[in-house]
Amino acid sequence: KGDGSVPTLRTVLANKKAVVVGPGTNIRDTAIEMAEARKAALVVEDDALVGIFTFKDVMNRAVAKEMPLELTAVSTLMTPSPESVLPDMDVLEALQTMHDNKFLNLPVVDEDGSVLGLVDVMDLISAVGGAEGWRSIFSSALDAGDDFSDTSSLRSMGSTTKSAKVSTKRSSASVRSASTRAKATMNENPVSKLRPKKPLIGHSDDSILSVCQMLCEKRGDAALIVGEDGGLAGIVSDTDIVRRVVAKHLDHSASVDGVMTPNPKCVSMSDSAVDALGTMVENHFRHLPVLDEKGAVVGLLDIAKCLYEAISKLERLKEKEGADGGASANASSEALASALAGVGGAQAAALSQLLGPLLAATMKGDGSV
Repeated sequence: KGDGSVPTLRTVLANKKAVVVGPGTNIRDTAIEMAEARKAALVVEDDALVGIFTFKDVMNRAVAKEMPLELTAVSTLMTPSPESVLPDMDVLEALQTMHDNKFLNLPVVDEDGSVLGLVDVMDLISAVGGAEGWRSIFSSALDAGDDFSDTSSLRSMGSTTKSAKVSTKRSSASVRSASTRAKATMNENPVSKLRPKKPLIGHSDDSILSVCQMLCEKRGDAALIVGEDGGLAGIVSDTDIVRRVVAKHLDHSASVDGVMTPNPKCVSMSDSAVDALGTMVENHFRHLPVLDEKGAVVGLLDIAKCLYEAISKLERLKEKEGADGGASANASSEALASALAGVGGAQAAALSQLLGPLLAATMKGDGSV
C-alpha cells in the first residue's frame, strides 16, 4: 500500500470478482461460477452471508456422494454460518486467523454486512512480500538452520517411502522436470526437511468417481496419478474436479487421466527445499509431488501445511521463552509490519531478517507436534 502499512484484505480483494450465489442455486451452476473465478462460492440470502461452498465440498459432498448436480441446491451441501472477518483486517492477522482455525478460505464481510469476497492462502502469501520476498525468506531460514538433527528427517522420509508402494519407474517428462531442480548441497537443506505428507495414489485408468471417493475417504484434496509403468503420470486436485469435470458436464465414469494435470513439476527428497518452496510461491502451486532418488512417488508438499507449521512452531518457540512470550510475539508482528513498509529488494531483505528464524524452526524436523 502507498502508506507503507501491511496490506489489508480490502486491498487484496480490490478488483477481484467474488462468487456469490443464492441458497437455491444448484451445484452445477455454482461450480461453473467457481470454475470461472477459481474461487470458492459464498452463499448469500437477503444480502447476508449464510454459507460457504468450496472446491473440496464439490468433490467430497457432491461428486463422491453421486448427488444429482442439477437437482441439488447448494444450501444442502454448503458449510452454514461460516466465520468471516472485516476488510480492514491486515494480511498478517488474516494468516494468523486462518492458521488458528485451520481455514483455507476466509470470507470478508463489511461492518454493514456487505459481502465483499473471499481470500485464500495463496492470495495472502502473494500479498506479503511477493514471490521474491518469500524466496529470500526461505533462503535466509535455510542458511540459519545448520544445527538441526538429521535423524528425525530420515525417519520421516523412511516412513513416507514405505507408505507409497509404487513402481520406481517414472515418465521421461517427470524425470526431466525433477532433474532440472537444483540438488541440495552439503550446506543446504533438502526437501525431506519439510516432511512432505503421505501421498494419496490413484491410477491413470481409475474413474474420476473412484478417485474422488478415495480422496473423500482419506480427507485429501489432491491425488498423484501413476501410469501403467508405475511412474508419476499426473496430479488431480479438487479444483481440477470442479473446473474440468463438473463445470464441463463430464461423465464421472470417465478415466481420471483425461482431467489430471499431466507430467507435473516435481522434486526429489534431496532437492533444495528453498527451490521447492520458491517454485510453489512463484507458480501459485498449492501442491508439489515429491519423488525419491529412484523416482518412486513418496510424498506431496502442501504450501498451506508448510506455512501453518511455520506459524505453529513460532508460537511454540515463543511459549518456551516464558513470561515475555506474548510480548515477544506482539513485537514480532509489529516488526513484520515495519518490514513490509519497504519495497523490492529492501522488503525481501527485511522479511528475511525477521522471518528467517520462523522458517528455520519449520525446517528443523525435530518431530514435535
